[in-house]
Amino acid sequence: MTRKVLSIAVTLLPLFFAFVCQAGDKYQEAREVYEEYVPALEHYLEAVDKVQKPHELAVAINEFADSMEKLAPKMKNLAEKYPDLQTEESTPPEYADLEKKSNALGERFAQSFMRIAPFMEDPEVEKANERLMEVMGEMGE
Repeated sequence: MTRKVLSIAVTLLPLFFAFVCQAGDKYQEAREVYEEYVPALEHYLEAVDKVQKPHELAVAINEFADSMEKLAPKMKNLAEKYPDLQTEESTPPEYADLEKKSNALGERFAQSFMRIAPFMEDPEVEKANERLMEVMGEMGE
């Protein structure tokens, strides 16, 4: 009996470690992409907070679009590789900091629309925004 349990344990142990490592890789990959995305988003939000003229907003949107052009393929790949990341009910405790920061950035991003609304009819801003929407749309394709 002991030999049978030991045999099963020896067989299952590598599978267990592979599962744990893969789960760790999933979150580590997400963290790496997130750590590229956050500075780009923060830079954009800081620029939006300072915007006084439509041209300034267009520049900020285009800079964010530039960053997203580089990140969109990584984000799309991550979503395809680990679709469960988007629907998981809880985040592992070691990644709680990311979840907290993500929630705060989400709120700031939502609030930024109030700040940019007066400039949205400007042709330069409209063109920059269309470009950003196109780049963001590439993540869903």
